[in-house]
Amino acid sequence: MHFKPYPGTRKEIDLVTGIAPVFRLDPVTGATSLVGTGFWVTQRGHLITAQHVVQENIGVDSVDRGPIFAIQTFSDRSVVVRNFRKSDLHPEFDLALSETITAPPFTERSTTPIAMTLDVLSVGDPVFSFAVLDDDQGFHEERLPGHTAFNFVGELHSDLGAGTGVIKFAVRLSFGNVKEIFKKMRDSVMMPFPCIQSDVPIYGGNSGGPLFDIRGRICAVHSSSFEGTDISYHLPIEGVLHLTLRAQSVGFESIPRKSRSILELAALQTVRFDPPILDADRPVRSFFLWLRYAMGCVLRRERPSLQIHCATVD
Repeated sequence: MHFKPYPGTRKEIDLVTGIAPVFRLDPVTGATSLVGTGFWVTQRGHLITAQHVVQENIGVDSVDRGPIFAIQTFSDRSVVVRNFRKSDLHPEFDLALSETITAPPFTERSTTPIAMTLDVLSVGDPVFSFAVLDDDQGFHEERLPGHTAFNFVGELHSDLGAGTGVIKFAVRLSFGNVKEIFKKMRDSVMMPFPCIQSDVPIYGGNSGGPLFDIRGRICAVHSSSFEGTDISYHLPIEGVLHLTLRAQSVGFESIPRKSRSILELAALQTVRFDPPILDADRPVRSFFLWLRYAMGCVLRRERPSLQIHCATVD
């Protein structure tokens, strides 16, 4: 068994469809601006992003008020617009979980989540990013030259009286390595929480986007960087575990509890993790689930992870 060549992404996964640029619409001028990036965690349009991307958009009841929207991309590179509906903000970390719905006249279509992982990174590990950028973004000296995968240009017709706005963005593949891991905090002001430092270049509009490990799994979330340098910071994926969403929005209409956490949904296999998070209350089912995961790794000539994570659903 061996790891696939760097970046080692699994061929059947289209990583571009799993990420989403987030735009803000100026209701007066109709101009649009890229404010961040997110990635899908359910097939029903739930999006993880950075808290500062959506914070100004929501009211005290966590209902989204402002004119921001996400772009859902498909394998044929067609797109639809999704409006933000409700967001859950992490009490400490720069993370948010947002529920989105397809904007009319588009037809609702399943979003494409990419597996996250709780496997712990080490200093020196190779990592990479599929980052959404402004279409005209310039690139500084990159230690490992990146590659712009595709560019998109389109028009947005708004019913807010602002007319037609132009949307432009590009998706770029960038490479690097883990340089430092801060298990508590980097500092009390800029990064007052655990974070990972890498030299993967991230630019304006990347906040909230995914950092991938060598297997193409999301291992962290972009938080901030010193633009023009090879110093970037990312929140480990375990930070998303206690973000919650409306139980009804993922099909749990009959249960008395109104919300479910990402951790609970992962144990129910509604949210994808690799290796899977196991249900501690169902040991037999969990054993066969992990066995299936391990056999899949062997078939892909990958080494199964020995880090076993369990959760209780209730």
